[in-house]
Amino acid sequence: MTAFELNQQLKHLIPVLPERTVDRVIYGDPRVQVKGIAVSWMPYRETIVEAARRGANVLVVHEPTFYDHWDLQGDFQSDEQTEAKKQLIDSLGVTIVRCHDVWDVVPDMGIPFAWGAFLELGRPVTVDRYYHMCEVPEQTALAFARHVASKTAELGQPSVGFYGDPDRVVRKIGIGTGCGSDPFALYALGADLAIAVDDIVRAWVAGEWCRDSGRPLVVVNHGVSEEPGMAALAGYLAATFPGLPVTHIRQRCSFVSVGAAG
Repeated sequence: MTAFELNQQLKHLIPVLPERTVDRVIYGDPRVQVKGIAVSWMPYRETIVEAARRGANVLVVHEPTFYDHWDLQGDFQSDEQTEAKKQLIDSLGVTIVRCHDVWDVVPDMGIPFAWGAFLELGRPVTVDRYYHMCEVPEQTALAFARHVASKTAELGQPSVGFYGDPDRVVRKIGIGTGCGSDPFALYALGADLAIAVDDIVRAWVAGEWCRDSGRPLVVVNHGVSEEPGMAALAGYLAATFPGLPVTHIRQRCSFVSVGAAG
């Protein structure tokens, strides 16, 4: 199997992809025979090095390699760091395949399903492409936010952002898929409390609105919300290609919290 064939098989996991999709061989040789697969959320430089160290010549990732959603088609295509990263990838002989549009919606295994399972929300009662609605026992928004923080702590984020009324009783929890977690869309679907990622929430828009309305909003790191889905993707690939070594390069919260000294 070549890297291109692997990409094609992943693309066929859903019946229809957007006409323009980022799910393709991003960089490297599409014709290379796959000897080993590594899976990670973000293809950081150190992740690419680790993939090669583990014997993987194909790295399947969810997010961009070259700092733009469309990879090598935006403002960073001639960037100094882009060129340096290309040289690193070339030197290691790694081919990078992106699995984003598919894995955001593939039933039962994809990003929102894995995220909901990680948060112990049970199966969604409503699915609207990127948006899921789940039901939990009635509790205060603060109690539920603390539950979310207890889970995200496992992935390096011991606290979460919170807006709204902490005493509001919630039952319907809305979650999304990465930047497809607009809290207003989740509220429109009936969420009592929305969980959104830090790449999409603006304090002066959703933050102010939630503070004024009391509608609870929990904000988590983008990478934390999608890491369970990458573990699921690695599991799928390992089960589908038992003759190939598949390794999951586990990643945690994408930023480092720095406190005051002393």
